[in-house]
Amino acid sequence: MSKLTEHFPLSHYDELPIHQSNGPIRTYSSSDPRAFDRYWFTTLHEEGDFMIISGFGTYPNIGTVEAFAMIIIDGKQTTLRAHRPMSQDRADLNAGPIRYKLVGAFREWRLTLDDNDQGFTFDLRWRDTKRAIYQKLGEFKVPGVVDFKVLHDWGGYETFGRIEGTFTYQGKTYQVDPAKTRGVRDHHWGTRDDVAGFVLHKNNLPFTSYKGNPVGFSHFGQWVEFKDWSLFGHRVMFNIGDQENTGSSSAEIIDAKLRFDPDNKHLIGGVVTNKLANGEIKVIHYEAIGYQCAYLRAGCYTGCNGLGTPDGDIHHGTPVGELISGETYNLMDPTIITQIEGFENLLVRATCDGETSVGLLESKNPAIHAMASKGILYSLQTED
Repeated sequence: MSKLTEHFPLSHYDELPIHQSNGPIRTYSSSDPRAFDRYWFTTLHEEGDFMIISGFGTYPNIGTVEAFAMIIIDGKQTTLRAHRPMSQDRADLNAGPIRYKLVGAFREWRLTLDDNDQGFTFDLRWRDTKRAIYQKLGEFKVPGVVDFKVLHDWGGYETFGRIEGTFTYQGKTYQVDPAKTRGVRDHHWGTRDDVAGFVLHKNNLPFTSYKGNPVGFSHFGQWVEFKDWSLFGHRVMFNIGDQENTGSSSAEIIDAKLRFDPDNKHLIGGVVTNKLANGEIKVIHYEAIGYQCAYLRAGCYTGCNGLGTPDGDIHHGTPVGELISGETYNLMDPTIITQIEGFENLLVRATCDGETSVGLLESKNPAIHAMASKGILYSLQTED
């Protein structure tokens, strides 16, 4: 397929009847610089031996693309980041050594990380197990923020799956067995704060306050799959092919007692009571698995401190041209943790109704501890 550069901003997709606005497919319907279209994939070993997280984002109004691949293993976190200018082809899911390929819609993806300076590669087949259903972001009830929809206006879908393949780390190759690994992925698009560091709340919409004092804000995400159902935030999803439970459903947290490391105040578990749309109550006990925590600022996520990557303050969508970078952090060093904290995925063992699984708790440390200690949305767990 030719590059069609002389037709810019038209691409080969503009020859097809698939337009959603009066602009070319390459352009976005809004001029908001915070426009994004992002993927996120995880691979979680059930015994906690390793955790792999990868993401890919396009930012049409900034004209940049970035991807990252991260592994947490043996007490270390190694990350590879790749950035490039956005091409005419919105479906080009390659950036540096990171490549995404859709094999079957809502069924299978192939994710590859080629040779790079970080000594970390993979070739993974990601297969969906739960039914992906579209959602439009609903209203958030966040103390201190008048209209949260001003900050975030996006939609998309999520699902869970099994992963098969291999990865190589520091010269050793490991098998990824789908019987021992599971994962969660999402695909979201729209506009949201923190793209390229753009924020609407910085000066006139303060984050959560308690009795007039700002404490910072952290969301709290439960991403966990059980045999017949799964929970992604406020969404309940069911198995692909389940004829009894069609579509998806919803859940609401009615109580969240969270437990934190006494030294660094980072989330390490808790007991969360969820009320499903049918009135059923699901109490989930979460316990951290070892030191398996992904510090996502290394993947360009914006932390609760407003900072991007620890080494260069690069956020999702920051235009840096062609750039490949990365590093390894020693997660056993508490001084390192305080330098890279701010947006985390914690690998946890989850137990509900006698069934045990693995999943992720997503939050922003240490802001979530500040909220829980003051009784804002969450509370501190004082006993098992």
